[in-house]
Amino acid sequence: FRLLPEEVAQYGFNLDDLPNTIRPYRIGRDLVQREEDKFVIDFFGYSELDAKQQHPVLYQHLFIHVKPERDQNRRKTRRENWWLFGENAPMFREASGGLSRYIATCRTAKHRLFTFLPASTIPDAKIVAIALEDAYFLGVLSCQIHVIWAMRTGAFLEDRPNYNHSDCFGKFPFPDATETQKARIRDLAEQLDAHRKRQQALHPKLTLTDMYNVLEKLRAGEPLTDKDKVIHEQGLVTILKQLHDDLDTAVFDACGWPPDLTDEEILQRLVDLNAE
Repeated sequence: FRLLPEEVAQYGFNLDDLPNTIRPYRIGRDLVQREEDKFVIDFFGYSELDAKQQHPVLYQHLFIHVKPERDQNRRKTRRENWWLFGENAPMFREASGGLSRYIATCRTAKHRLFTFLPASTIPDAKIVAIALEDAYFLGVLSCQIHVIWAMRTGAFLEDRPNYNHSDCFGKFPFPDATETQKARIRDLAEQLDAHRKRQQALHPKLTLTDMYNVLEKLRAGEPLTDKDKVIHEQGLVTILKQLHDDLDTAVFDACGWPPDLTDEEILQRLVDLNAE
């Protein structure tokens, strides 16, 4: 189902004006390293006849590259519906249908980072996709309180934390914030998302993992290597730190908590709120 940009162009499609059957596609690495353009053919909602008649070029691509393998699949539905994804995520499609963007995080990653993806983007199974477009939620999820909760309630794959959506997200008690508090968190979250994307656009080799490795060193007061200093300047990591610090302060304020709580005190309060 996957298409590289050159294949899309080869089939006569304009990358800036794609049909709804060619969708941008992102994997977990795109979220923590750098985004790389890749696409998939998505015939969700199409019968085989509709796909063949309305998009014959794409249909032929799948007939050649997908059908032979699907013909050998043990699952009857996948053999018979060979032009469709094996998993179509109908619940997520319905939940995100009216949105312009959604929140995404790499399921397994060293740093727990949340970002916005355009609603047209198909997320890989290694991405936890959250059908919310309000930056208020991005801000709360990106704050120290939620990251501590996610690190403690999630599992680990080797040395990398795993974000279990049913525990890390589903059981997390969001603060009962006022509209003024929500507006502040929303504004900071938009700044955070824009800052990271802007710096990566300016520096093609800059990754979010590198930026957050340097951020960790800044917070710990550790000396920066020459490589760290380059990343610091390219990513404007001191500004990144300031945005996170301001966001933490805003979310603590929304929770009505003092900002100097220990991790254990934060977790105890979250568990109490969850039980309530």
